[in-house]
Amino acid sequence: MSSFNNIYQVGVGTVDITPPVGIYLAGFAARQERSTEVYHPLKATAVAIDDGQTPLLIVGAEILGFYEQTEEVRSRINAATGIDPAHIILNGSHTHCGPCIREMDRERHGELDDDYLEDLFENVARCAKTAWEARSPARLGFGTGRCDIARSRRKPDGKGGVEWVPTLDAPHDHDVPVIAVESPEGELRCVIFSYACHPTSRSGTLIGGDYVCFAYDYIEAVYPDVETCFLQGCAGDQKTKPVDPTGSFVQREVDEIRDIGIELGESVARVLASQELRPISGSISIAQTVLNIETDPIDMDLVTSSLDAGSDYVRAWARHLFESVENNNPVATRFPFEIQTVRFGNALAIVGLAAEMNVEHGLRLKRELAPFFENLLVAAYTNDIVGYIPVKRQIPEGGYEVWFNQQHWKRTGPFVEDTEDRIHNAVHEMLNVLK
Repeated sequence: MSSFNNIYQVGVGTVDITPPVGIYLAGFAARQERSTEVYHPLKATAVAIDDGQTPLLIVGAEILGFYEQTEEVRSRINAATGIDPAHIILNGSHTHCGPCIREMDRERHGELDDDYLEDLFENVARCAKTAWEARSPARLGFGTGRCDIARSRRKPDGKGGVEWVPTLDAPHDHDVPVIAVESPEGELRCVIFSYACHPTSRSGTLIGGDYVCFAYDYIEAVYPDVETCFLQGCAGDQKTKPVDPTGSFVQREVDEIRDIGIELGESVARVLASQELRPISGSISIAQTVLNIETDPIDMDLVTSSLDAGSDYVRAWARHLFESVENNNPVATRFPFEIQTVRFGNALAIVGLAAEMNVEHGLRLKRELAPFFENLLVAAYTNDIVGYIPVKRQIPEGGYEVWFNQQHWKRTGPFVEDTEDRIHNAVHEMLNVLK
C-alpha cells in the first residue's frame, strides 16, 4: 500500500445492532409479517477523524436509514463525545431486511419496538464514544474500484415513460470509492467504502444486511482485524443485477446474495492491494445546510378520482389529502432537506444527502466537482431521509421514484423541477467552489 503523508487522529468502533426476531422489518410497504429468523447479524461502524482542529464522526449502520431518529441519535453521540451534531454523518445501508424505525412504519404495523430503538440509540452512541476515545495517528488514502452488480430499474418504454425492469440502457454508477485508514507504519486499520445500489435482493421475513454484510465478510476475511464501514451511494433507482433467466428482478436466496456481496468485496480488496491509493491530506472543513424543498400543489381532480380507484396506498393518499382540504387542515408542501459537506483540503470531498437520491445526482456531482477535488465520495441515505429525489429530466417520465413513493408519504405531488439544481448549487456553495 502507498505511504500517505498527512497524519490525522482516527478511531473506529463497531457494535452489533441485530434486532430481536419477531420485530417488523422496514422497506417494503406490502410486507406485514413479523421477522422469523436472522440470516446475518447487523452492525454499525463509527469512524472518528480529527485533524487537531475539526472533528468528524461518520456512522455507517445496517438499517434502512436514521430518518426521524437523526436528531435523537446525534444528541446522544454529542453527549457521549462532545462532537458538534453538524459534524456527525449518519448513513443507513438501506437494507430492506432490517428493523422498522420510522414513524410511517408505526402507522403501517401499529407499533414499533421502542425497547429495541432505545438499545439502538445507546449502542450507536457507545460505538461513537469508543471510536472517539480510540483515536490514534493514522494516514488516509483513496482509491476507486469497479463493480457491476447494479442495474437501473427505470427502463425507457419508448413512450416517454419508464418500465420497472432491469436495464443498462439507463444511467448507473459502477464506481466503488474506497478510503483506507492505516497506521503511520503502513498497517491497514479500517476501510470505508461505498456503492450505489439498493440492498433489496430479497424481501421475506429473514433479518440481514443484503449484499453489504457479505461484502463486509469478504473484506474482513482477506484483511483480518480490519474494521469495515459502508456508506450507501445515490442508489434511488438502482437494484442488484438479476439472476433470473427472464431478466426480471426476483427475490434472491441468501447464497445468491452472498455471491453478489462477494463481488463488491472483491472490488474493494483489489483497490486495497493495488498500491495505487492516492494520499489524502489537508485540513478538515465541514459545512451543513438545510434546504426547504417543495412539492407540486394538490391536484384535487386527481385526488377526487383516486378516492375509490387504484391501490390501497393510492386510496389512502387520496383520502388523506381530501379530508385535509375538507377540514381546512394545512397540508405540507415544503420539507427540510439536509446537506453536509466535508473537505480534506482539495484532496477529498465527501457529500452527504438526506434522501434516496437517484444515481444521476452522484454522476453529476462527480462530473462537476472533478476540477476542484482529486477524490469524491457521495453518500445518499444520510441523516433524516425525505424519500426519493429524482433528477429533473426524470420528472416527466413519472414512475415510482418521481411520484408513487410521494403518495406513500401522502404528499401533494412530485418535488418541483428546480429541486435538482437547488441541491447541486448548494453543494457547490458549501464546498466553496464555483461552477
